[in-house]
Order: sequence, then C-alpha cells, then structure tokens
Amino acid sequence: MKCKICNNYEANQTGAHIFPAWMITSAFDDKSRNRGHEIIYSTKSYGFSFPYFGRSVLPDKVKENVGRDISDNEAKNQANELVVDNLWCRDCEKRFKIIEDYFLDYVDKKLDKFIDDNSKLEVVELNDTNNYLIRLFIYSLIYRAFLVKFIYLNSKTSKKLRLFLDNFLKTDIKSIIEKIEKSDCKDQLLKFPIRCIKTEQKIGNTSNFVYLPYGLTKPNCLIINQYIIQFYGKGNQTQFSSKSFFGISSLISGSKNIRNYKETQFKVGLINLELWNEIKATYNKWLVEKTNFNLIVLYKGMFKMKFGRNPNQDQISLFLKELINNKEPTGIKYTDEKILEAMNRSINNCTTANKGYKI
Repeated sequence: MKCKICNNYEANQTGAHIFPAWMITSAFDDKSRNRGHEIIYSTKSYGFSFPYFGRSVLPDKVKENVGRDISDNEAKNQANELVVDNLWCRDCEKRFKIIEDYFLDYVDKKLDKFIDDNSKLEVVELNDTNNYLIRLFIYSLIYRAFLVKFIYLNSKTSKKLRLFLDNFLKTDIKSIIEKIEKSDCKDQLLKFPIRCIKTEQKIGNTSNFVYLPYGLTKPNCLIINQYIIQFYGKGNQTQFSSKSFFGISSLISGSKNIRNYKETQFKVGLINLELWNEIKATYNKWLVEKTNFNLIVLYKGMFKMKFGRNPNQDQISLFLKELINNKEPTGIKYTDEKILEAMNRSINNCTTANKGYKI
C-alpha cells in the first residue's frame, strides 16, 4: 500500500503514534513516561473495551485495573488504538517529527503560565513563532485522525490537507521555512478557521483523555490530552451552538480573538485547572448518560426477546444496579462480558420473581 501522505513510497512505518507521544503520554500514565507504561481505556458505543496495557506496566498495576493477571491470549490480542501500522512511510514519519518538535519547543513549553480567574479564557498571541509551522502541525494531527477514522472530513478538505503536508513538509526545519517563503500559495495555509486551547495540568495528577467525535460536525472538535482544537473545514464558518461540546463552546464563543483565520500570528487560549476540571466533569456526565442510554436500549432488546415485551422502569433499574453496584474492577466493569452477565442476572431475577405468573 502506498503512503497516505506522499502517495509515493510504500507505507512501511510501523508502531507510529497518531498523535505525538509527548502530547498524549500524561493522559495514560501518571508519571508521563514513554511508550510501554500506558494504560488506555477505550470507549465504545456502550461500555468500554478491555484496557490496553503497555509492555512495561507492572503486574500489580494490571491487577489494580482488572482484578487479575491478563491471559496470554488477551496480551496477544490487545491493541493500542493510538498507534498504527502501514499508513504512511518512514520518510513522512520523519517529516512529521520536524513540526512536532517545533511545536513542542516553541509553543507547548512556552505556554506554562495559567490565569487564576476561572471565569476567563486568556488569549496569548505567539509573536515569536512561525504561524505556518504551527498550522502544519495542527493539520498533521487532523489529517492523521481522519486517516484512522477518528473524525470525518469531506473529500475536498482532506485532499487539501494532504497536499499541504506533502508539499511543505521537509526533513529539516530550515527547508520547510524556505519552501513556505518561496511559495506563491503559502497563504492558503491560513484559510481554515482554527481555535486552539491549552488546558492546565498538574504533573502526576491527570484525568485527561483523548476524544475525537466521528461525524459530520462543524467544527470538528478534538480533545487531545491538554489540547482542545476546533477545526472548520470550509471558509469563515465559526458559528456553533454555545452549549455544544461539553460547554467548551460557550467559553470560547465569548472570546472572539481566539480564532485563527488569515492570521499574522497564531493565537492560543489558556484554560486554568479549575475551569478545565469543570469541563471534564461535564464530559464525564455526558459519557455516563450516553453509555447508560445505549445499555438500556440493549437490555430492552434482550428482555423483549425473552418475554415478548419491554421491561418496566423497575426492571431497567434492576439491570443498572446489577451492572453498576458491584465490586468488579474498573477495567472490566463495563466490558461486553460483564454487561452480558448483568443482563442475564437481572433477567433471571425477573424470571424467578415472577415464577408461576404470566410475564
């Protein structure tokens, strides 16, 4: 298969992070160590997948999450959904690293002072950086998320992002800058409206996550550990519901200066820890409600297959109690196996309670 970026070489890069390791590691390892120490929970339309454990995760930590050692078969079949094989070539992986390192050194490490007033979103203009390089970095995140179907982009937008990356990315920073400066179409890089926010995080104490909703959304809203990115795929479209995206939109819609569109210098918003925790609480509430809704739909279908009718509210509550109010470790509490067991227990309880009576 050809590389999805250059469309020239074979896609021979294996073990590639969809997002840079430095960007996501603290969300999955409380000590922010490199690959091998991560513990990753992946949500599905209902419940969670069996956690992914990096090769360096100690047995005690595994037992803390799933209550036992993992089997050889589980270890063999587990997959890190944030690592991919054979989508792009090694040369393009090296080109990605140039702009990843630039953003890390000249943006991320510089944005470390957060405001105390949690009612405000501070906007910082990056005067000593190259906004074209920052743009290329963000486009690389968005396009890679698109390649693995984490987000949706229409064909026109995805094609343009790929051409940006292939045309401007080189193997050293000097060559990238020279290519941009000599290009007659460099300002095309600035015509996708973007909002970029960095959130505060205390070292060694994070409950951050990676959330990339798949679907036709305007804008595409991505949470990648400490970063919130809103990307508009067409023109100057920056209007959206203020209540959308876990309340984040209402915060940034009141900060007009945070939008980047044909900008001279790139702007980043900073959200302090207190406000970020409020946003995460809103997200967690939404996730629980969505999960419970989908689980109830599944339970109703199973119940109707057995009894020929939908369960009443008491029977639904019994199922949720069977699922939630137990001592199962977090790592397996909402896996397919445990969800099915909870369904069977609650249905069997209904059968026993109504023995001799018509259901």
